[in-house]
Amino acid sequence: MRSSALQALFATTCTIGPRVLPCAEGDECWPSMTAWAQLNNTLSGRLVRSLPPAAPCHVPYYDAAACDAARGNWTDPFWRSRQTGGYQDTAWENGDEACHIDGPKDMPCKQGLVPYYTAVVENVEDVQAAVNFARENSVKTRIKGASHDFLGKSSGRGAFGIHTIKLKGITFDDNFVPASCNVASQGAVTVASGEHFIDVYKAADEHGCTVVGGSSTSVGGAGGWILGGGHSFMSPVYGLGVDNVLQFTVVTADGQTRIANECQNSDLFWALRGGGGGFAITISATYKTHPAVNNISFVAFGVVANESSHTPFLATLLSLLPAFDDKGITGYVYASQTKTDVIFMKTDSDDVASVNATLAPIYDLVRQSGNDLEVTHPATGVAPSIYSLFSGGFGAAPEGVAAVLGSRLFPRSVFEDEEKIGNMSQFLGSSGVMTILCLVGGGKVNKPAADVVAVNPSWRKALTHVVVADLWPSSSTTSERNVVRSKITRITQRLAEFAGPDMGAYINEADVNEPDWQRVFWGSNYDRLLRIKNIYDPTGILTCQKCVGDESGGAD
Repeated sequence: MRSSALQALFATTCTIGPRVLPCAEGDECWPSMTAWAQLNNTLSGRLVRSLPPAAPCHVPYYDAAACDAARGNWTDPFWRSRQTGGYQDTAWENGDEACHIDGPKDMPCKQGLVPYYTAVVENVEDVQAAVNFARENSVKTRIKGASHDFLGKSSGRGAFGIHTIKLKGITFDDNFVPASCNVASQGAVTVASGEHFIDVYKAADEHGCTVVGGSSTSVGGAGGWILGGGHSFMSPVYGLGVDNVLQFTVVTADGQTRIANECQNSDLFWALRGGGGGFAITISATYKTHPAVNNISFVAFGVVANESSHTPFLATLLSLLPAFDDKGITGYVYASQTKTDVIFMKTDSDDVASVNATLAPIYDLVRQSGNDLEVTHPATGVAPSIYSLFSGGFGAAPEGVAAVLGSRLFPRSVFEDEEKIGNMSQFLGSSGVMTILCLVGGGKVNKPAADVVAVNPSWRKALTHVVVADLWPSSSTTSERNVVRSKITRITQRLAEFAGPDMGAYINEADVNEPDWQRVFWGSNYDRLLRIKNIYDPTGILTCQKCVGDESGGAD
């Protein structure tokens, strides 16, 4: 229930009328150099004139040593996360402007979508000073944590950035009780917004417990992943990230530090669990812990197919998804037009044979195909813990390329319908883009009520999250990039037809050009989210692209 104070505030914010667009660099309302200098002094010199990470390789910023360092670290996600202008995806650094690591030295570096100034915050007081400055000067503001971001939520043309990568801390409490709550204690871990999940997994291993987190080593432990819902290969066993978070500590647009949980600021707590960015600046998130996972059985291999065998192979694979769900098998499938790579896992199991038995129809198809299908780099094994799986190479992926993607959540019923499987396999096999099947639904993901948190309610009947993706080289023209963008949107809308009209998308891995994005990203939860946005950020300074309230302006 919303408190009376918040009800009064809500009544006020509902009458404020259309928002005025926040100031961006180049606007007449942009703060003066004196104002920025004063902020820099308040931040003890931690206000940075942020640039794309390839800037040292180009005029007017050329620096041979810094250029060599950028080239040597270009695909390293942890290096990119430390750069104020570095992002997972170069499409959200440069936009359609030029500042590429492989471009000629004499090609001028453009600012692109990198915020003009960035506050590199080291503590809560820094965050408060930065957000107070943004509010008082009505400055377009973006929040950047660990930089694992497919949708450009943390970058923005002419914006002011707040970079939280230096907010560190992983603290376990085996008897945690959320603030102001009268509930039984439980095991929990509080993770600061500058941490990566690979370090959380290491700490959890050492503490003898399990934490549900991202399936890439570079995912931030308390940033965009959890705010967007947070899927994981552990989700069928333990639920989404938002089903496991117990409390947030945040700074809201009024500069106040707030604790949000079921017992205080509960509306904000509901919105932070899947509502995306733009509600507050996350300082930390507290997650429930689970007993240690002692073994993870895994089976991985690639399949090379010719044109005639690829569709039957995909159809066989899709038909097995319900069986995977029934047997607690999770994993990922990466399918191009002729090559498919898979990894399937079962937690708390050292029985690789049972995973292989579930895959028997694929092995049978390969044997019967003659030379039409070829299995490559098969690998099986048992990882003794979550961290050992990641430290062994799972979830490690290079960054620093330009990608565009779209997605849909799929219910189990699609994969129990032979005709739908056939049509979908044929479409995906001829789409010309990469398809990623994320076996992260079903099980515990489907247990909570549809409106208990802010994620799209279709998560509660989703079995699989299906992503389509494509890339472009830095040498491509804007027209060529627009062709790729349009293609992904067209394919994503076709995916929607296969998934069904009431299924949405996972907002962290979706099409930024989704035409009906409010419904697709949040379904029936959107109106409530917009009301909460107006309570905690009534002037809309915490902007981000395709975030709640973006229709009021302020995003790219």
